[in-house]
Amino acid sequence: MTGTKNKAVLMTGSVIFAIMSVVWTGLLVTDNVKGLDAAGFAAAKALRTEELTAFFQVLTQLGNAVVLAPLGVVVIASLYAMRMRAEALCLLLTLGGGELLNELLKAVFARARPSDFHLIALPDSFSFPSGHAMIAPAFYCMLALIAARWLEGRRWAVLVQPLTFAVVILLGLSRVYLGVHFMSDVLTGFCLSMTGYCLVRYGYERYLENRRPSVPKMVQLR
Repeated sequence: MTGTKNKAVLMTGSVIFAIMSVVWTGLLVTDNVKGLDAAGFAAAKALRTEELTAFFQVLTQLGNAVVLAPLGVVVIASLYAMRMRAEALCLLLTLGGGELLNELLKAVFARARPSDFHLIALPDSFSFPSGHAMIAPAFYCMLALIAARWLEGRRWAVLVQPLTFAVVILLGLSRVYLGVHFMSDVLTGFCLSMTGYCLVRYGYERYLENRRPSVPKMVQLR
């Protein structure tokens, strides 16, 4: 895919996910998500097994602040020290920006957590939108993009991004399965996360594109 087409896809994706975020939020405000949320919990109950519960209890930790915050600090600081400052900024925007917006939206909507289904302790924060679904996906997908480009040329490098995307989908669903979020919380959070990811990646692609013309000149000087 050419750079121009790639940027067009990213902008289109950001618009689509932004619209979906508005739609889900509108459905919540107009109290039209009860059927969706009930269906999400019904599906979780139907799928529940001891093994799957144990799996989701471990997986959901990837979206917790106690994991994301130190991981983000270490990776961002490491990239900055390696003079990969654009990459460090991208991760900072997805992680920090997602966290700030999530806290703001939780305060605005102040939606209570589901109270009669949870398999783990309910967090003290509000429910809408899901922080796990809003913050972690953009951060991990951006980290996967950077890692895939860093490892370019290795056969398995092409699997980094799709596998990461599959993990963040399961991470979001873990919140419904464990009963600490409604399905509408997760869908809205994920759409907001992908909106942010597409926009940040668009800026990153523009940055890389602007750097490319200088490479041949450096080669000629050698």
